[in-house]
Amino acid sequence: MSRVVPLPAVNTAVDNTVIVLNADGTVANTGGVVSSIYADQQVVTASAAALSAQALINGLVIRAKSTNVGSVFVGGSTVTATDDGSGNGFAVPPGATLSLPVSNASAAYIIGTAGDIVYVTGN
Repeated sequence: MSRVVPLPAVNTAVDNTVIVLNADGTVANTGGVVSSIYADQQVVTASAAALSAQALINGLVIRAKSTNVGSVFVGGSTVTATDDGSGNGFAVPPGATLSLPVSNASAAYIIGTAGDIVYVTGN
């Protein structure tokens, strides 16, 4: 549960900024400005593999390299590359992009043609 607490009038008069607090008093993720951008590349394997661990505030974007041989499948730890209607991965064809609202890049697993590449960015 979150509650919204406006900043003192001296600050809110400028940009109407609010701080969202969690029930324990910590500042909640508000999708605000971050001081750094995470960027990585990962080689795809024929077995499901988690992306490298990286804490995120605003989520993750995965782009399949345009010269990949096949689609990269993205999902949870049990993701498969089965593409006949019985699989459980989201297909990202060569050159396509997928955005995920995750708090850590390692929540996303990829599988596909060994040697293909994905580009990953987030903040």
